[in-house]
Amino acid sequence: MDFGSKFGGWEHLLLYSVVGAVFILLLWGLAKLVRWAKGMPVGGYVILALFPLISLFPIPPAEIKKLQRIKQEQVKRKQESGDPPSDDEPTPP
Repeated sequence: MDFGSKFGGWEHLLLYSVVGAVFILLLWGLAKLVRWAKGMPVGGYVILALFPLISLFPIPPAEIKKLQRIKQEQVKRKQESGDPPSDDEPTPP
């Protein structure tokens, strides 16, 4: 089913308006956050302390497998092209 056939004419306008409003609100919120952090040195430290917490979320195993497969394909392509391995790249097992 096509996206265009699922919705009529005015639904597109409503959808784009909602997405645009959310985007503008996000930018506005981030700008207020930056102004708050600049106004209070403690606020800046709090933001710097909280943003690294994003890295605590685990990477899904499927994504890790995709990355490993991509790396293996790159190594195979380099070996097939006949380029000598450089010092900074690990040799495949």
